[in-house]
Amino acid sequence: MTRGSSRRPERRLASRDGALAAEAVAFLALARLAVLVLPFRWLAPRLGVQRGETPSAVALHPAARRVGWAVAAASQRTPWRTKCLEQAIAAKAMLRLRGIESTLYLGVDREPFVAHAWLRVGDLHVTGGQDVSRYAVVASFAEIGRR
Repeated sequence: MTRGSSRRPERRLASRDGALAAEAVAFLALARLAVLVLPFRWLAPRLGVQRGETPSAVALHPAARRVGWAVAAASQRTPWRTKCLEQAIAAKAMLRLRGIESTLYLGVDREPFVAHAWLRVGDLHVTGGQDVSRYAVVASFAEIGRR
């Protein structure tokens, strides 16, 4: 392999990562706009089957981890709020485009009262997965069979 050809895969990887991060920025913007202007009763049915859950014992699709990375990276660089709810909605939409089933959870912790949202694919927490066991799940929205 020549020196120049050994660099091509690195460029493609960087380009692919950049495209995925740009997609994440766009979906984070749409998620933020949706949270700001749409009543939750309108947004909820579009998040998936209410009170549904996807299986936790499924083979992990490699794109799920990459989407999680892209949303986390992009959310730190947006000039608008991109907290857990926006991140979970954006990642869910990105996974839906890829035909990957996911479950979005909304939970609360009472001491102190804090709300949190996270997204799961199989046993991977794509977004918001830090210490979710402390939250009582109050709603879940599953992407089931929409491939």
